[in-house]
Amino acid sequence: MSERFLHQPLRFGRQGGVAVTDDAERHLSDKIMAVLFTAPGERVNAPDFGVGLNRVVFETLDPLTLAALEFRISEGLARDLGDEIKLEGVDLRDEPERGELILEISYRRRGERQPRRLEVEL
Repeated sequence: MSERFLHQPLRFGRQGGVAVTDDAERHLSDKIMAVLFTAPGERVNAPDFGVGLNRVVFETLDPLTLAALEFRISEGLARDLGDEIKLEGVDLRDEPERGELILEISYRRRGERQPRRLEVEL
């Protein structure tokens, strides 16, 4: 029988219980997204959890802000998911003509060699 994981964020399933998934990759990417978009202090029992990426939407995007944000993302992912992933790189690119910020995270699941990549457009 395959492993089963709770959906991130938690939600109810079809039979009224908590929704689960068999897709380990989806589960891990959902956990990464939870770390990225949860603001520090938002979780009562884990006040240090999260990066608070949603706050960046209204900030000025200069090279110093992007570098600080890359550092904040790297530290947050290492702190909150360091036992599950080996972070290999965080890259932020701003595309002012399209009004977007592109976040690319390169990582490996602990105990595996296959590189993975997650791209988020803001």
